[in-house]
Amino acid sequence: MLNHVELLGRLAQEPEIRYTQSGTPVASFDLAVQVPSKNKDAAPDYIPIVCWRERAEFCGRYLSKGRQIVVEGRISTRKWKDEKTGQNRKAVEVVASNIYFADSNGGNANGNPQPANNDGFMDIPDDGQLPFN
Repeated sequence: MLNHVELLGRLAQEPEIRYTQSGTPVASFDLAVQVPSKNKDAAPDYIPIVCWRERAEFCGRYLSKGRQIVVEGRISTRKWKDEKTGQNRKAVEVVASNIYFADSNGGNANGNPQPANNDGFMDIPDDGQLPFN
């Protein structure tokens, strides 16, 4: 089975950082993703994103409302019973496995800059010492 998601969008709000009882950081935010449409004024879809551990800390430090990012991850569903109403609840969200900046600042959630050119060729400086120049 395959459960893989790649989304390009902008943060709809500042990431919310929380900690589990064991101290594990969790970040959550909505990603505004524009859906291709003939209607240029079509509203974006708001996709809930959840990040854990180092990625959550990264989100708290470097992401802000309006920042354009790429999120790779998987779709996850959660079910629980609402203690106040007694109703069964369900949430669908993307659990991020990787986050990349898609705007001009560059880099990714691991702190590594994205390659500027990924065409498989290496830049070789012009060297006057080569015998076939």
